This record gives sequence, C-alpha cells and structure tokens, in this order.
Amino acid sequence: MALRASPRMAEARARDSDQAAGLRRLFGVAPARLAPILVDARCASSQVASIVRLAQACARIGERTLVLDCARMQVAASLGLRARFDLLHALRGDCNLEQVRLDAGLNLGIIPAARALAQSRGAEAEFMALLGALANGPLAADLVLMILDAPQAILLRAANRGEVIVPMARERSTWSGMLRSLARLANGTDIAGFRLLFPAWDAGTAARLYAELVQTCGARLHVELRFGGAMRVAHDWLRVARAMSEWELLRLPRPQTVRTF
Repeated sequence: MALRASPRMAEARARDSDQAAGLRRLFGVAPARLAPILVDARCASSQVASIVRLAQACARIGERTLVLDCARMQVAASLGLRARFDLLHALRGDCNLEQVRLDAGLNLGIIPAARALAQSRGAEAEFMALLGALANGPLAADLVLMILDAPQAILLRAANRGEVIVPMARERSTWSGMLRSLARLANGTDIAGFRLLFPAWDAGTAARLYAELVQTCGARLHVELRFGGAMRVAHDWLRVARAMSEWELLRLPRPQTVRTF
C-alpha cells in the first residue's frame, strides 16, 4: 500500500515550489549549478538510493533538477523507468532530447550519459560547455547532479573551482578505497572542497566520523572536507536540499547560442 504525504507535508512542498518559481520570475533565471557526485561501484545500491532521495528533495523545494548518470548507476531503473537512449544518441541525431530525458516527477529529470562522457574523453572542456548549453537551454535546469565514478572524475579538470559531493557508505570496508579516490582527484583538479553526506547515519555518529576524517585525512588531501549532513528521515533530505544553496557549487556557463537537436 502506497503511503500518502500528510496535508501538512504536501502544503510545505507546494510552498517551497511556489517560492522557487516566484524567485525565478522576479530575478530571472540564474545559470544552472553543477553538483558532481562521486560514487563507488562497490556500494552502488545504497548510493543510488541516496542520490535519488537527494534529487527528489531538491525537486520538492522547487529546484528544476536534472540527474546526469555518467557512471551507469542505473538511477532510472531504480525508479522503474526504462532508459532506451544515452545522451550520445541525441548528440549523434539518432533521437531528440525529449526521448533521452526521462520524466521522474515534477521538477525532476534523468539523463543517462555514460556513453556521451566516454566519447568526450580528451575533449572535457567541450563536454562541459555542452552541458552548460543544455542545462541553461533546452533542458532548463536549476541544478545538475552529475554522477561520476573515480576514473571519470578527470572531467572536473575542465571545470572551474567547485565542490564535489561524496555520499559516505556505512560499510567501513569501502572507506579506504573512497579516500584513495579523493586523494587522486584532489591532486589532479582544482576543487573547492569535498562535501560529505552521511545517509542513514544518526547525527552523532556522523559528526564523530567526520571529525576523525578531518583529523586523519584533511592535511594529506590538501582539499577541505566539509560536512553536508546526516540523513535518517525524509525531512533531513529536504534540509540538505535547502542548504545546498549555500554550498560552493559550480555555475555552468551560459552560452551565447544554444545548440539544439
């Protein structure tokens, strides 16, 4: 049996969405923000669930949210959606953007892009420019959540300084591999900081682990570790989604002309 949101929750979501739409009308549409999310295939199922909850929370507060799945994390499948096309198919003219973008609910779209990113290897700057053209043009997004695994993070070398979001799995066995990935990424890119999220953690345990990571790894990474929040219930995800407006996220460039497909 499906659970329905309480009238109070539904009213809060509508208020957030109306407020975001009202601000866009008053001040115009700001350039889309980019939030890279670094994932680890060894804990894919839990990380996909976390990404979905974050994306849904951003959409609920009125952010037009686009999830760009570059790491084949099967975000669409986790929501019961069938992804027939990759962004690469639209770039080649095999289909149009509307066929690639999957509708995951109000203010939320998903685009598989692993093939497009692989094709752009060696042309990362052009890929970022294209992403800016799409997000600030036909895809009309306020926020792009771009899912990357460690080898794909070379793409961020073409980006200006910004934060990278890192969901921390509860499995301790995955932490050393994730920290090695952070070290490699920090050495090769200009990153403002790693924003650590703690899904399914209680606040006290997350705070202690975060303090331990800062003490043991912060100096070696040469990049600041930042606390993003501990999320155990739906309201916690909404709180994080609202807090993202204060994070140091990259603004995707708005092009002079927008390419259409």
